[in-house]
Amino acid sequence: MKTLRKLFVIAVGACLTLFTLVAHADFKQRLEEKFPTIAGSKVEKAFPGFWSVIKNGEVLFFSEDLTVMINGDVIDLANKQSLTARLKADNQPKIDISSLPLKDAIRLGAGVRKIYVFSDPDCPYCKQLEGALNQLNNTEVFIFPMPLVSLHPKSRQVSESIWCQANQEKAWRAYMDTGVTPNITTCDNPISRNLVLAEKLHIFGTPAIIFEDGTIFPGAIPVTTINDKLNGLVSR
Repeated sequence: MKTLRKLFVIAVGACLTLFTLVAHADFKQRLEEKFPTIAGSKVEKAFPGFWSVIKNGEVLFFSEDLTVMINGDVIDLANKQSLTARLKADNQPKIDISSLPLKDAIRLGAGVRKIYVFSDPDCPYCKQLEGALNQLNNTEVFIFPMPLVSLHPKSRQVSESIWCQANQEKAWRAYMDTGVTPNITTCDNPISRNLVLAEKLHIFGTPAIIFEDGTIFPGAIPVTTINDKLNGLVSR
């Protein structure tokens, strides 16, 4: 009897696996027929009735019948986490930290722990992240100014002016924390190089945090998440 039960469980498991594979193949075929440019994407079951579709670091969610598409932040309320951000982080190609040109970054703080942030000074989510960065201990933060002028027309002028101040860290913190605008000035600066670098790394939004293991966390993640990641890297 135990042997029969075991065989039954194995058979059911095999059927479910086959059903999942067939459903996946059917959905992917229908998806690519309707949206040819999405061919080659990574497709997985996301949550009841929806599939996640990931390509070039971007995450979309499609309903089973392809009548609904979600492009934005999907929150897993049970775990209080962004499903979109997690999928992006899990599928983002890792970055070679040694290739980052630190001479093009503003340095904040000091410590053995290090993170690298692409940030737009006029981005509200970047200002929100700044509050978390200010709470970090024993951490050196490298800020790569990345003004998105299509969203924030004055951000490039602000980025360049901050870069050109004698004390870049003080000027950056003053603007991000209290809105103190730096004296408008120009000088040789890395802003254009940072924008090219961001595109090369498939970073198209701000803020974006890069950790020392090369993983990218998009968005204004809380300080607890940053510390958990940093502590995990130190303990490895």
